[in-house]
Amino acid sequence: MQESIMVCTYGPSGIGKTTDQGYSFPRALFVAAPGALQSIRTTCGYEPASTNSVTTLSEATALLEQVAGNFSAVVIDDFSFMAEQTFSSLEKKYSGFKLWGKLRDVALEFRNTARYCGVDVVLNCWEQPPKTKADGSAMRGGPMLSGRLPEQIPAMCDVVLRATHDSQRRPWPASYACSAHPSFVMKDRFNIASVASPCPMNLGEILRASGRTVERHPEMEGHEEFVTAFAAQLGEADQPIAKANELYQMLLGEGMQIPAARWVLRDAMDRFAIQSALRAAAQNFINTTGMIL
Repeated sequence: MQESIMVCTYGPSGIGKTTDQGYSFPRALFVAAPGALQSIRTTCGYEPASTNSVTTLSEATALLEQVAGNFSAVVIDDFSFMAEQTFSSLEKKYSGFKLWGKLRDVALEFRNTARYCGVDVVLNCWEQPPKTKADGSAMRGGPMLSGRLPEQIPAMCDVVLRATHDSQRRPWPASYACSAHPSFVMKDRFNIASVASPCPMNLGEILRASGRTVERHPEMEGHEEFVTAFAAQLGEADQPIAKANELYQMLLGEGMQIPAARWVLRDAMDRFAIQSALRAAAQNFINTTGMIL
């Protein structure tokens, strides 16, 4: 049995984080506001299991304890807003150092439960830019959270990815960046996104490349065979994009529904891209571009 993990993604609103998490964790329980998961319904083509009754970190901690064994993952779609609500709730009872101490305690309790509950936990956050603290020290940009949570939450996670616009990535013009950047917090303990950075916005394929089992939608378990075969064919093709269109039309011709066919080709293309990046990186000890991505 594989150990549960914690993942944090952050970036601007509308860049596609929620949709990616819908594709990547179709058996998860989503904690989200009403209407926030519409992109999963319209793009991924299924109705995700969800709840909108959890508003604070303490409530999220209790939820993790309740759902263990019933879901493979819990995705908190708007963790930034949850942190705001938690801070607002604590502010009614505490002030000064007691307030920040209580916020830290609540965050640590959430982290400890998330780490040992046996369920993968995925946190979706807004992005905040780098800034200078009141004492003059610099703080890297990262997930938009209250107090010291922008430093504490990423430290608790196994994977922290920054969603960025990427016009060169097709057909979805966005990527996950993961590097030792001086201005933004990012990391990947599995050394996949960090090697392939910037890599496709596909958490499922990033985790599969690390050797982890990531379950597919119950009605699409057989699609893993398509993804494996198609990724190999894309690697052998002179024109991968043309080949992807050809394979897509083949699936439609065999009666597969459009959302499912797009899902298969999405994962196949992203798997091919990640595998290609990992193979290329393995050929060099030092990245000759010297770029920080």
